[in-house]
Amino acid sequence: MKGVKIIEQLFKDNEQNVLGKVAILVGGLDSDNPKEFMDSAVGKYVGHELHNQFVEIHLDNPWTRVVIRDINNIKFRDMTELDSLKCDNE
Repeated sequence: MKGVKIIEQLFKDNEQNVLGKVAILVGGLDSDNPKEFMDSAVGKYVGHELHNQFVEIHLDNPWTRVVIRDINNIKFRDMTELDSLKCDNE
């Protein structure tokens, strides 16, 4: 879709079986209504697939959407004190 950038990442288990997928979509920066623009973009992206969609908590970034497929299949673990948003190479 013109005006939308995307990155996708698969969630895999230790045996490389696909458990789910996350996508970050960014677009509508030049649109008069970025929320409506991105609603349409996400709708075209997901089609009829079941998904979860997340928008920035304060809604002051309507041009970015995070979409996750099969969130219930993802194997979560308990969060520890060592968990951080920082990347390993920082």
